[in-house]
Amino acid sequence: MLLQAFLHDSISSYEELEALLLLARESGRSWTDSELAEALKVQVDAMTSALDALISVEGLLEVDSQTGQRRCRYAPKSEALRQVVAELAIAYVEQRLAIVRLMSANALDRVRGAALLRLADAFRIERSKK
Repeated sequence: MLLQAFLHDSISSYEELEALLLLARESGRSWTDSELAEALKVQVDAMTSALDALISVEGLLEVDSQTGQRRCRYAPKSEALRQVVAELAIAYVEQRLAIVRLMSANALDRVRGAALLRLADAFRIERSKK
């Protein structure tokens, strides 16, 4: 259940998933956006967006920008976070299709939620200020 919640709340794209798993496998190394993009064969812009999202997950990555170029390293601040990422890595190897299905379902939930908010906003009546 923790794994499902982590995927739902923290991982919204396959680029994020692949980047996180690579960062976790190579936890002793820090990576630039372009290094990760090259390693995973994706566009740098897509990797930059993925890393921005992963950085927003509190306590997951360590970021160093002192050299003028952002470098990210997997450095979970809690054992629970380290454990859920380890479970994700195992599940992605052993049950890849199940993880892909879960991520697809999560994406549909986000789209539905956004659509419901837009629909609700369409019916919002604002009172004019007098």
